[in-house]
Amino acid sequence: MDKIQEKLNLFSNFPHHSIPKWSDLPEIDLYMDQVIALMEKYLTDNQSQDSKLITPSMINNYVKLGIMPAPIKKKYSREHLAYLVIICSLKQVMPISNIKTMIDKKLQSNTISELLDSYSSLYDFTFKTLLNTCQTYLDSNEFNIKTPEDASLFTAIAAANCRNISNKLFYMNLSAKDKKSSKKKKKEN
Repeated sequence: MDKIQEKLNLFSNFPHHSIPKWSDLPEIDLYMDQVIALMEKYLTDNQSQDSKLITPSMINNYVKLGIMPAPIKKKYSREHLAYLVIICSLKQVMPISNIKTMIDKKLQSNTISELLDSYSSLYDFTFKTLLNTCQTYLDSNEFNIKTPEDASLFTAIAAANCRNISNKLFYMNLSAKDKKSSKKKKKEN
């Protein structure tokens, strides 16, 4: 297969990973080991090779930090799972304190089920948009793309720029009180 044909086919069968919606979450309460197994299933494509996606101590820390509610009698409900899906999928690109702030602000006008459904839809839209952008990049003769590694470099640079823009937008939107609190937390760390 020649290089041009390889470029055209790179994203045609690219596996799509979706974030579950509220209706996809189990209706029964789960124990910690079941939660971990389910999160691994939901978010496997988000896991970096050198770190665990989620551990019991991580979940306990999210509860202690007030990012998510505590389990009831050591059982986790759909609500807990929704929080964990959002937290675990964002923690690779956003500080935990920012995730907490974002969730808290979103929950002022949404339920956790609405937040998860909105998040899932946005995740899917962003995935498709990024693939289209990558395909446009690959199709461009301007950049002399020769290998999938070239496309990987492009997406890594795009990810770095997205993280940078995300952080700038996040901090632009904080109120003066939030900014002081955030700066104080950074000094403590």
